[in-house]
Amino acid sequence: MAIRQASFNSRQSLTEKTPEVRSQKTDSCEYFPLCVLSSVICVLSTVFCLLSLWSCASVPKKEKKADVLAIVEGEPITKGDLEYSLEIAHRREDLSSAKGIDITQYVQKLVDDRLIAIEAKRAGVEKYPEVQNKIEAYILRESVVKLYNEEIEKKINVSEADIVDHYKKNNEEFTLGIIELSSEKDAQKILEKLKKGADFKKLALEYSTHVSKKDGGEMPLQRKSMGSFFEEAASGLTPGDLSGIKQSGDKYYIVKLINRQEAPEEGLEKVRGSIAAQLKSQKAKDRSNEYLRGLREKLKPKINNELLSSINLKGGNEEREKWARDESPLVEIDSMTLKVKDFVAMLSSSDENIKEPVLNRWIDRKLVDVEALGHHYELYSDLKDMLQRYKNQILKDAFINKMLVPQIKISDQEMTAYYSAHKEDFASPFRYKLQQITVKTREEAEDILKSLKNGADFSWLAKTKSIGPNASAGGTTDLLVKEQLPAEIKSIIDTLNPGDISPVVEVDSNFNIFRLQEKTAKEFVEFNNVKPVIQRKVFTEKFKKLYDEYLAKLKKDAQITINEDAVQSFKKMFGK
Repeated sequence: MAIRQASFNSRQSLTEKTPEVRSQKTDSCEYFPLCVLSSVICVLSTVFCLLSLWSCASVPKKEKKADVLAIVEGEPITKGDLEYSLEIAHRREDLSSAKGIDITQYVQKLVDDRLIAIEAKRAGVEKYPEVQNKIEAYILRESVVKLYNEEIEKKINVSEADIVDHYKKNNEEFTLGIIELSSEKDAQKILEKLKKGADFKKLALEYSTHVSKKDGGEMPLQRKSMGSFFEEAASGLTPGDLSGIKQSGDKYYIVKLINRQEAPEEGLEKVRGSIAAQLKSQKAKDRSNEYLRGLREKLKPKINNELLSSINLKGGNEEREKWARDESPLVEIDSMTLKVKDFVAMLSSSDENIKEPVLNRWIDRKLVDVEALGHHYELYSDLKDMLQRYKNQILKDAFINKMLVPQIKISDQEMTAYYSAHKEDFASPFRYKLQQITVKTREEAEDILKSLKNGADFSWLAKTKSIGPNASAGGTTDLLVKEQLPAEIKSIIDTLNPGDISPVVEVDSNFNIFRLQEKTAKEFVEFNNVKPVIQRKVFTEKFKKLYDEYLAKLKKDAQITINEDAVQSFKKMFGK
């Protein structure tokens, strides 16, 4: 029942409702609506009263004026919003070192996005089921993360003493004597001889089947690599002691503790980090197990064990289909219900042994979900702001997809016209086949060039004079596009005709002479082969035009105030 961090990660679809929502049910065990939170989410949209002058704008007490970059239709855009936008765009946590970022442009984009989100609210988009589902899933996902941090992450600690103790225990060094035998009778005979003073090494060399036989049965080991069998066998022994006969599988062992030393102190620093990580992982697992046991006691999931035992899928498809239609409740956790049909859908095989593990994993996830949602993190701290930003983004995307995108129609005539106007964009580039002679000095290169102008064979000189990689092939290259050529030859390649020889060109401290052997003709890709690409390009152009026009209409009547002082102060950290 361990709660690994993965148990607290994102779930895009969940089962059933929160405890507060008892009037709505779902047959799916993979979706968990949180309709009760809809009223809470509305509270998150703090309303600002925008007056004609900034000084007259009413800003909530928690927002300092210097932190508000703009007010759009009464809603603030804060430095936190901008920092989040920059982090997403630049995929960095520390933005203080970012230079040359156009902060004004980012603020304007935030204003534009907010206008669309506000318009989406006016159009009732936030009531769309798909929008509500995404918001609910987001709340759950982030709540579970916060629960993990609070109840697991923050409650485990790896001390220096923990690290040292772990290192000393697992890196303690043993030298064992091992005799492996195939029968207990043989082992008893050898043990008797050892007790009478026989030499352990001689007996190991003569009778043992263990890999240590060649060394007289001696094997140096660290505790962490001993394995539980030999660790137990050596437990309690002092140097010189014998373990007696120990059985593992069909083999019998006599173990002698030859030597035992503490872990070397100088080795600790090399493994300190890995030990800390290992201990933290184990403590998180232990804490998770403990926490889950507490949740089971608190929420008391009701399992219909009789029904669980009766579910038998060994009868084949017909039997599975029967259970897959069964609406009976199998598990109830608060107001959440797992129906038989949904449980059967989780079972990948008819193996009876997988039923209980699968069921326990489901129960563990749902216990965590219920507990996380019960904390209502979305009402407090940074999650409230995060939720509002996420909600605005979802509203904007949904509005665009539902209201703007359907307005875009693309005809074959438009795509054909685009193809004709941009035909060069769909042409394969020129390709060049060259011969190349590479030498160390300019003087040698000039001498070779002179010989070529006097009629010398390029291929022969390449084979006999060039130090280039293609010398043995007469200096001939594969067909190359211009982007594959050295910058020094790019600038002159189009001045050459097939058969022409270049002047001496210096590339990477060597001196080169090129001969253009072949230049392929430009080829155009047929319309039908690039039609999907053209469709996307035409759509992009039309969408941008429609979006810009729509934004311009919104801005015409919108109340927007920019706090230039706050924007300018924010710019300074980026060197703008």
